[in-house]
Amino acid sequence: MNNTLSRIIFLLPVLTVVISYFFSSLGGYVEWCLPLLDGCTSISKVGRYGVSFYLYKIFIIPSVILMIIFWYQINKYIYKSNLLLFFSITSCIFLIIYLFALGFEGKFYRFMREIGIFVFFILTPVCQVWLTISISSEKIKAKNILYILIFLYLVCVVSYLFILPLDNANYENIIEWNFALLIFLFFPVFSYLLVKANA
Repeated sequence: MNNTLSRIIFLLPVLTVVISYFFSSLGGYVEWCLPLLDGCTSISKVGRYGVSFYLYKIFIIPSVILMIIFWYQINKYIYKSNLLLFFSITSCIFLIIYLFALGFEGKFYRFMREIGIFVFFILTPVCQVWLTISISSEKIKAKNILYILIFLYLVCVVSYLFILPLDNANYENIIEWNFALLIFLFFPVFSYLLVKANA
């Protein structure tokens, strides 16, 4: 398993979102704050306007394609499950749909964004949990670290269910930012533990 691939899957979208946020805030499209803590804007809004509209598509879409390669390699070399491969690739495809629709107006594009990000936020964590539980302890020995990530997923989901009735966009954005970061963090953490166990 290639550690470099997993690092790119994590770093490319994270850096793209940070840079896009910087440009969007300079352009006055979003507020200046620490979104992970303040939730002043959503991840989607950061990539809708100006230069950020192009950055999201140019850099994050290739990282999603690398994510597809990651899941293909998992299926071929680490844990054989065509069903897991199907769900993981489906999740990636829906994220690409979301990214293509981002920044365009209209009910159709809004539907594409909503269904795209919804499916990604559901299926990708499910696939990551599935892989963590299913993989042999002989192949990856420090599974406790992955279980900590999964526990943080649950914290995000439960927190979202609690704050949903409050109809507070800032709270929802905070959970969205942190949940997305955890999802992408899984890839380099998993690969590192896998390589370490087989070194």
